[in-house]
Amino acid sequence: MSQNSRFAVAVHSAGMIAFGDRMVVTSEAIARSVGTNPVVVRRVCGMLVKAGLVEVKKGQNGGALLTRPAEKITLGEIYRAVEHEPVLPVPGLSVKHPCAIGKLVGPVLRMFFGRAEECMMKQLDKTRLSDVIAAVQEKKK
Repeated sequence: MSQNSRFAVAVHSAGMIAFGDRMVVTSEAIARSVGTNPVVVRRVCGMLVKAGLVEVKKGQNGGALLTRPAEKITLGEIYRAVEHEPVLPVPGLSVKHPCAIGKLVGPVLRMFFGRAEECMMKQLDKTRLSDVIAAVQEKKK
């Protein structure tokens, strides 16, 4: 089972786009930095555009820009823009399932997993894109 990296690609992309005033940021450049295909980056950026976090201008002087400063964009906003499934999915078994535990464990796990996801979202909502950029810059030193 492969792990979904869409959120990481989205944060990486938004972080690079934040430097758009200092360097040319194309989907190809982001894809090289991320280590993926430019199509993946364009899809993720499309989700960020739809969420109102990024705007894309086409043409010779076009490119992607954040709609707000990185200090005003949270990782929670980026996460919600690109992820629409639970972090910890639980298989849905019917209450008619023959196993007594199997038919009960799903709702119980969803409750516990939901609490964990709430904690994660609270942390992501407190973390700004600028915090990630600052941490990366600190690591470069």
